[in-house]
Amino acid sequence: MKIKTFFFTIIGLLLFSKSYSQQIKLDSLNLQIHQLIKDFDVPGLSIGIVRNDSIIFSKGYGYLEIHKERKVDENTIFGIGSISKSFTALTLGILVDEGKINWDDKVKVYLPYFELYAPYVTDNFTIRDLLTHRSGLRDVSGGILWYHSDYSREEIIKRLKYLEPVSGFREKPAYQNVMYVVASEIVKKVSGMSWDDFLKTRVFDKLKMNNSISLSTERESNRNLAQPHIWNEDYEKVAIKQEKGDNLAPGGFIYSSSNEMSNYMRLLLNNGTFGNDTIVSPQIINEIFKPQIIYPIGGAPFYNEFTSYGFGWWLTPKNGHKIIEHSGGIDGMSANLVMIKDMNLGFVILTNEAEEPATFLLTAKILEELFDDETYDIYSRVMDYRNQNLKNKKESPVQISKTPKTKPSLEIQKYAGKYIDKMYGDILINYTKSGGLEISFSHSPVFKGKLEHWHFDTFKINWNDIRVPDGFLTFNFNSKREILGFSIDQENLLDVDFGELNILKNKN
Repeated sequence: MKIKTFFFTIIGLLLFSKSYSQQIKLDSLNLQIHQLIKDFDVPGLSIGIVRNDSIIFSKGYGYLEIHKERKVDENTIFGIGSISKSFTALTLGILVDEGKINWDDKVKVYLPYFELYAPYVTDNFTIRDLLTHRSGLRDVSGGILWYHSDYSREEIIKRLKYLEPVSGFREKPAYQNVMYVVASEIVKKVSGMSWDDFLKTRVFDKLKMNNSISLSTERESNRNLAQPHIWNEDYEKVAIKQEKGDNLAPGGFIYSSSNEMSNYMRLLLNNGTFGNDTIVSPQIINEIFKPQIIYPIGGAPFYNEFTSYGFGWWLTPKNGHKIIEHSGGIDGMSANLVMIKDMNLGFVILTNEAEEPATFLLTAKILEELFDDETYDIYSRVMDYRNQNLKNKKESPVQISKTPKTKPSLEIQKYAGKYIDKMYGDILINYTKSGGLEISFSHSPVFKGKLEHWHFDTFKINWNDIRVPDGFLTFNFNSKREILGFSIDQENLLDVDFGELNILKNKN
């Protein structure tokens, strides 16, 4: 999943020479991270640093869960979010290495049920297209299909045909999660085993990533599991329940630790070799790290007009170096992984919160020290902005205007019924015993809440789950005052765009 706003904090890497040999000041590192945790109210954090095929630092800070005693360590597993995409690219690379597939094979050859908005796009969509965000769909399109839903990966893919494009095929990039789900099903089809099993046997086991996992049932059995945290309505940090995420694991729901992600970085920095075992050839690593499409997602100091996307990685030329990186965010978790290949160095930062800029501030400080570049010095500015923004939200919450003394056009019970969006499926409006209305999305328990009349035919949605901010629902009518459907005016979640829904009254 995508994090577009990039903030950061600190580490004590000291450069000794032009060859970039370095020494870590551990005392400074500890002090700086503790200060970060205090300044930005971070429950827990773990960091791993790799240099010259060795883990030179790996440590945990803070707690698995706020107000609890169990501490984070280097083996605590966190959600790595969209860094998961690079693992899916690697699994495909292994199959390319074995001659079983090619990057430019058509998706339809392996998944006959794959269908997008136009026959030409469907017939010509390749594996390379799946990995490079150039489908023509809008940013994070189809998020509502997987977010807390019971749809399987195959069911998600079968519903992609209803998503509407906003640009031409291969015309420009727009970030996608669902295409990596499609990619994982190709691994399943070609290998004869699930993507999860292939990932475990061909990657995790070989890299000694024994606690890394893509399935929620196995993840929950790990006692050293960080709990996710978000702000509640009073802007206080609270722990929330882990999202299952199995249906989007190839695009965003691998869980791992700083120790084990350090082994992953060792593989990538060492051109596909880990220890004495070659997992994948250097040619595949080179293709994964090769710019596939220009994709400048932000400005200086982190990105520039030459920023591009490879297979699961953002690539940015900076100060004579090639920065290879990806961030990740899910409900209550955030992560960042950065490698500088010519320096044979990489680092990963994992946290169990998603409201703060901790991972990015830490990344910025590391890069500031490595490149001796003061443009990365943004800590104070970001902290001041964050504190002022939080203060404003607490003191002046956003108020939605309301027209007083209005009534709904119909009796309340007449709004109840079954509604449908052709992409998503059924959405129910129920008339409750207490005489009110309740909305529920048939495949997503997280989208359930009570409707409170606001004005005219608009109702406020008081969602039950703390993760979903309150929104508004407006019923639409024809000239006979018959309900046609309703629209939702709702703040988008991390990867859910409610604007993709076209909800109509089910006449059956």
